[in-house]
Amino acid sequence: MATNREWALKMIPVLIRWAIGAWDKPHYYSDLSAAVGHKTNQIGNVMGVIQDIIDNLQKKSGKNIPTLNSLVSSKSTGLPSDGFDYVIKNYSKLSDDSKKGEVKQLNLEAHRYEWGWVLDALGLKPAKIFTSEELSKLKSSSHGSGGEGEEHNSIKKYICEHPESIGINDVLLSKTEFDLLSGDRLDVYFECKRNRHVAVEVKPSSSSEFDVTRGIFQCVKYQAVMDAERVANYGNYNNEVILVLAGLMSPKNKQLANDLTIKYIEDFNMSE
Repeated sequence: MATNREWALKMIPVLIRWAIGAWDKPHYYSDLSAAVGHKTNQIGNVMGVIQDIIDNLQKKSGKNIPTLNSLVSSKSTGLPSDGFDYVIKNYSKLSDDSKKGEVKQLNLEAHRYEWGWVLDALGLKPAKIFTSEELSKLKSSSHGSGGEGEEHNSIKKYICEHPESIGINDVLLSKTEFDLLSGDRLDVYFECKRNRHVAVEVKPSSSSEFDVTRGIFQCVKYQAVMDAERVANYGNYNNEVILVLAGLMSPKNKQLANDLTIKYIEDFNMSE
C-alpha cells in the first residue's frame, strides 16, 4: 500500500497542472483522488503531506513557493476544508467571503508561478493528460466522429422527449438540431423555468475515445457561444452544457472533463 508521501508525490503534478491551466475552475478532493487512483478517505492527511513537501523544498531552496492546497475544495462548500488551517492560520475562523477572497488570491499566485523547477527538484514529471502524439492524432481529420447514425438520432429524440432522463425538469421549450449564431448546431436544446437554458451534446456507443474528447471541447465551445448569444440577445438566463454518452468515459477524458468543468453523463440508456 502506498504511503501518504507517495500519494502526495502523485498528486503534486496534477495540482500543478490545475495551477497552470485550470486555476480558475472548481476542483474537488474527489477529483484529485480519482486523478491518481487514491481510494481511501485519508486525503486530508495527504494534503498535509503535500504542504510539508512544498515547505521543505522552500526551506532548502530559499525560494518562496505558493501553496497548491488552495486549488482543491469540498463539494459541499466550494472551499477548502477547515484543515486548510494547516496552510493559513485561523482559516476556519474566517467568514465565507473572506475565505473565498483568500483562496482566489492564493490560486492566482499559484497560476503565475513557474512550477517547472519544482517538478525537477522533486524528480516528478508533468501530469499531462494526453501525449503530443495523441494530440496530433486528435487533430487529424482522418479520425471522424461517431456520425449521425440511428443510435445517435434515437438518443437525441429520446432525451428531447424525456428530459427527466438526464435530470432536467420544468421544461418550457425542447428542440433537437438547434442552431446557434456561430453556425454550430446543438443535438438537443432546452429552455426551462428559472431562466435555465441547457444544451446537450450526444455521443453514441460507437464513438471513439478521440471523438468523446472532441465532444468535451465542443461543450466548451457551446458554453462560450451560448454565453455570447446571451449578450447579443440582451438575455437574463443561465446557460449549461451537458455531454451525454451511451458508452463509458475513459479515465483520460474524465480528467479532461473535470479540469474543464464539463458535466457529463455516461452509460446512458433509453428506458422503455
